[in-house]
Amino acid sequence: MALRNRLLFWAVIAIIVLALAVWAFSPRAIDVDIVKASSRSMTVSVNEEGKTRIHDVFEISAPVSGQLERISLEAGDCVYQGETIVAGIRPVAAPVLDSRSQKQLSAVADAAAAAVTASKAELDRVRSELNHATTDANRYRLLAPGGAISRQMLERAEAEETTLQAAARAAEAALAMRRQELAAARAALRPSSEDEGGELIDVIAPIDGVLLRRLRQSEGPVAQGAPLVEVGDPEEIEIVADLLSEDAVRISPGDPVIISDWGGPVLQGKVRQIEPFAFTKISALGIEEQRVNVVVDLLQGQPADRLGHGYRVDVAVQIWSQDNVLTIPITALFKQDRNWSVYRIENGRARLRQVTIGHLNGQEAEILLGLEEGDLLVEHPSSRIVDKVLVRAREAPQPTSEAQDGSEPAAVQLSATWDNTVGGCDFLIR
Repeated sequence: MALRNRLLFWAVIAIIVLALAVWAFSPRAIDVDIVKASSRSMTVSVNEEGKTRIHDVFEISAPVSGQLERISLEAGDCVYQGETIVAGIRPVAAPVLDSRSQKQLSAVADAAAAAVTASKAELDRVRSELNHATTDANRYRLLAPGGAISRQMLERAEAEETTLQAAARAAEAALAMRRQELAAARAALRPSSEDEGGELIDVIAPIDGVLLRRLRQSEGPVAQGAPLVEVGDPEEIEIVADLLSEDAVRISPGDPVIISDWGGPVLQGKVRQIEPFAFTKISALGIEEQRVNVVVDLLQGQPADRLGHGYRVDVAVQIWSQDNVLTIPITALFKQDRNWSVYRIENGRARLRQVTIGHLNGQEAEILLGLEEGDLLVEHPSSRIVDKVLVRAREAPQPTSEAQDGSEPAAVQLSATWDNTVGGCDFLIR
């Protein structure tokens, strides 16, 4: 009896040890994340950062050289065509003269005064000779009909009178010129503080718009053609994005565009122009890239009144879109022997399957062959995942206390309080 009990005891111990060994060396299921193949609408787009700009920016320059008065308009002020005075320019005051220049200009003025005196004397001499010649010519005209003098003497007297009349006119013109030279020399001697009496020249806004920025604000001398301010119409806003040339050739005018991440709601637009000239740009990694500017117009009725010139936005140009496309997340795809492959879950095991894909975007891939709708796939397969290995779905993390209390994220709350206020310029609400 004792022997039987001893054998039974050791038999139970052996069975327990064998069960533990089987359990220890048996394959265990690997926890994995699971995604599903599903049919949905799919869009392929080219994404890039862009900048807003006003289509026509007018740079107003100084029409003349002079003394610019301080520009009182602020950036954002409304201007109206033919009404708003953007700036005022006065004539430049005479420069301050040093002693040497003062003496030189004084000498020039004295010389001009002497020239005026000489011209007066010359005019007096010519007038005296003209009076004598006129007297002789009148006397010869009385004597010629009676034959007291010859016809030749009369003609000579009249010719001399005509010559002296022309000389008198020339002397008068010379005197007037000398007087003007004297006035110019005396004007150059006037001190710079003397009031020149010049009129203020107003610079008028050429369009209805908004003052974008002041290139010059303080009072001071300004040269002709110097830029003063920039103005533009904020209603004519457009977006320009520099895309890689290989992406730009896939885009056509009229393609729909999604504008986001600018601080307001998502906007809709369309491609208006792909510029034909590419340029070289150095990327953040130091790589030379050929870029092409793509110009985007906002669709009518978009709440973009707060967008200004030079704002940053994210642009997504849609180049392909289709409904009812079998898609899977790209996180389930990997390359196996140069072929796209996935691990499909069948009866609790991961089975390697090759697939044929179509279009790709940043999140999903179009499946042409190899899968069916509803298939469960392993997401982010690690090196532990091989064909026929046991897998099980990883438990989803519990929601955080912030999500449980029903409060919305800050970004959602901000977008809910967005105010689409119309600009305050009259021409914007006419």
